[in-house]
Amino acid sequence: MFPKDESSSTPDENYRLEGPAETTKEMQDELMDVVEKYYKDHEVGEDLIGQFMVHNAQVRNYIERFSAEEKFSDKEKEIAILAAILHDIAKGWGDFLKHGEKGGEIAEGILCDMGISKDLAKSVRLAIERHMGPDGYPTRKAKEKFGENFEYPKYQTKVGQMVFECDILTQLTPEGFEKILLLREKDPQNVKEDESVAEEKNITVEKARFLSVLESAKKSLDLVETESIIKYAEELWQKIQEEYHEHL
Repeated sequence: MFPKDESSSTPDENYRLEGPAETTKEMQDELMDVVEKYYKDHEVGEDLIGQFMVHNAQVRNYIERFSAEEKFSDKEKEIAILAAILHDIAKGWGDFLKHGEKGGEIAEGILCDMGISKDLAKSVRLAIERHMGPDGYPTRKAKEKFGENFEYPKYQTKVGQMVFECDILTQLTPEGFEKILLLREKDPQNVKEDESVAEEKNITVEKARFLSVLESAKKSLDLVETESIIKYAEELWQKIQEEYHEHL
């Protein structure tokens, strides 16, 4: 079954690395530039690149905030931040349903080329592979393609959970909401689904698209389990309803 999960029953020990961080903030900032160049080299559209870079920065900033609240060690925080920067490097080109697995492979290679230890690079790869989560839009689409029994490898540590939940959290921000609307508008299969819903409910395609993204955002809220993140996610959800009330 795709994607492979080589350690589905026990947490990977590499998530528990101790010691000082191997990367500086400057090195992490440079990685952001590497990701942007990677998008350009793979001919991702400029509008999407802009959306993706905002998203990556948001996930990184949320991890900075909530890893402190959750008292992460320096190493745990580093793994989460590197995963945040690199987690969507395979998005916008290739197979969307495989962007976690493919992105993990790419990230591991990039980090090793930078001289990062193999253990740290592997930990980042695992966090990226498992950011697809136990539910959400990618999982629903994967089940449609691979069958209802399909499951992505689920995070098994607080590092993996942090990456997944901070990624999910961005869907509830104005920037994240607009990004998903744009992605949905550009996907032919989603366009057909929205056209079908619009005809069935006698509403515009734009309205159908909005309602679909709104439903996805609500489901994202329900996937968050960390208390500090839940509280903030609920605040964002309230703001979404206030901002888009005329569309409801």
